[in-house]
Amino acid sequence: MFRKLKEFFSAPTFINDEDKTRRARLLHVILLAQAVILILILATTLLSSITTGINNVATLGIVFGSLVVNVVFRFLMQRGWVDSAVIGLLLAYIAALTAGVASGGTINSLTVIFYPVAIVIATLLISRRAGFIFFIATSLVIGGLMWAELNGRLAVANPSISITSIVTVVTGLGLTLILLNLATQGTDEALKKALDKEQEVRELAASLEKRVAERTKALTASAEVSRRISTILDPNHLVHEVVEQIKSTFNYYHAHIYLKNETTDELIMAGGTGEVGKTLLARGHKIPKGKGLVGRAAETNELILVSDTTADPNWLPNELLPETKSEIAVPISLGSDVLGVLDVQQNNINGLTQEDAELLQAISYQVAVALRNAQTYSYTQQIAERESLVNEISRKIQNTATIEQALQVTVRELGTALSAKDSRVVLSLPENQ
Repeated sequence: MFRKLKEFFSAPTFINDEDKTRRARLLHVILLAQAVILILILATTLLSSITTGINNVATLGIVFGSLVVNVVFRFLMQRGWVDSAVIGLLLAYIAALTAGVASGGTINSLTVIFYPVAIVIATLLISRRAGFIFFIATSLVIGGLMWAELNGRLAVANPSISITSIVTVVTGLGLTLILLNLATQGTDEALKKALDKEQEVRELAASLEKRVAERTKALTASAEVSRRISTILDPNHLVHEVVEQIKSTFNYYHAHIYLKNETTDELIMAGGTGEVGKTLLARGHKIPKGKGLVGRAAETNELILVSDTTADPNWLPNELLPETKSEIAVPISLGSDVLGVLDVQQNNINGLTQEDAELLQAISYQVAVALRNAQTYSYTQQIAERESLVNEISRKIQNTATIEQALQVTVRELGTALSAKDSRVVLSLPENQ
């Protein structure tokens, strides 16, 4: 219960609305000051009634009613209706001042000097336009009081009022409004600049967080690709695994790898993603060296990034990939030795950036190392199998007893090893025998 009361009589905070929070805090101070003044007046009136015996029921009722109204305005503020609370407070304030002047019977009452406070509060807590509106309102109220006094409508008429006094009061109100506008204009501009700068900082922070997250994801994915391909020793399996990992991890439109034919210098497709990749592999798809992005990357041993393929005259379209809008061709090389090209495509303009290029460059180097290791292992394995086969055939020949059996074993084993349909040994005898 105490906590709820403490929250109720504290300045509220509105998330994502700093201006509203600022105005609510100012209103909180004003309501708090008003409540303190009313409580002091209430205590003084009660003390006066006790000591003098004079009945001040009317005064006590007005003060108590004002405290209730103060609580109502605070309730509106806590609910987020800050402007409504301020307008209600100002109307009650002007009404109370006007009643005080009217009961005093003269516009020359010192109470008049409190009218500009309404303009100040309206300007600071609502807007400069609201300050101007309350300037008009208070001017009309003061003008009405002056007219009432000049025409004997107040309790005690004072004909000393002249047009000069009217001009003086209205001028004072106008000067108050002008000064407030000048003051709040600078404050509003500074606040706006501060809010704009804060928004820029938030957007920059969000952008940096996003870039860090994307970079972290890319590095993690790159490490995962490297880990997976480092254990693959079959070149065909290696190429397939690389393109599938790259496409699925980074959500690219298409990815494929070309390997260089050392004899013809052509780039022959060795692996591609999806049905398109299977179709191109079945066709034996290849690209001449120097043609298109892939051919140029192989010829120059340099990465080629095209953010908009429609604007590159050297780009070669593929009818199976009609949605390609940006492309990166990365040479798979060890030093100056180009083994092949990693080609990645995206289906939107500027869909591939320099960051993608740097990431794919790092992956392509890892692929080059893994590919060379796989090729070396495959070549070594072939030599080992060939030597093993030769040794086995030699062992079988040595176990034969005649030349005919040796020849028969040789023909049979060589035919099996070479998968020949027909194998034979032809002997030629000298003519003089």
